[in-house]
Amino acid sequence: MAAVVVTAAIDLVTKVVAMELLAGGVTRNLMPVLDLNLAFNRGISFSLFQAHDPASLVVLLGLQGALSCLVIWWALNATEALRRYGFSAIAGGAVANVLDRFINGTVTDFLDLHTAGIRWFTFNLADVWISAGVVLLILDALPVWFHRTGVPGGLTR
Repeated sequence: MAAVVVTAAIDLVTKVVAMELLAGGVTRNLMPVLDLNLAFNRGISFSLFQAHDPASLVVLLGLQGALSCLVIWWALNATEALRRYGFSAIAGGAVANVLDRFINGTVTDFLDLHTAGIRWFTFNLADVWISAGVVLLILDALPVWFHRTGVPGGLTR
C-alpha cells in the first residue's frame, strides 16, 4: 500500500510543479524527443470518453474510482512480489489521476513525446507508473505462459 501512496504523491507533486513551471503556455525542451508542455485531459487514455459537463465528470470519476479500488484490492491480495508491485504501480497512477481529476476537473499532462516533427502524445508520471505496472504484470505472467504452452528453456522451442 505504501507504493500506491508514494507513486500517487510523486505524480501529484510533479503536476503542481509542471503547472507552475509551464504556466502561460511555456514549452521547455527536456530531450530531443521529449518536451515539457502543459496540457489538460478531460478524458481517459488518449483523451477518450471526455467529460465536458458536471454529470459526465461524476460518471468518469465514479468509474475511475471503482476501477482504482479494484486494482488496489488486487495489489493487496497478490501473493507474488512482481504481481504486487505491478498492481501497486497501476493503482498509484490511477489514484493520482483520479485525485487530479477530482481536484481540477481534468488530468494534468506535461510530458510531450515527439519524433521527426510528429507529436505522439502528452502524458504524466501516473501514466508512466501505469505502464510500468503493466510491464511488471507481463513479466510476472511470462513463466506461467511458457509453462502452459510447453516451451522448454525459455524462448526457444
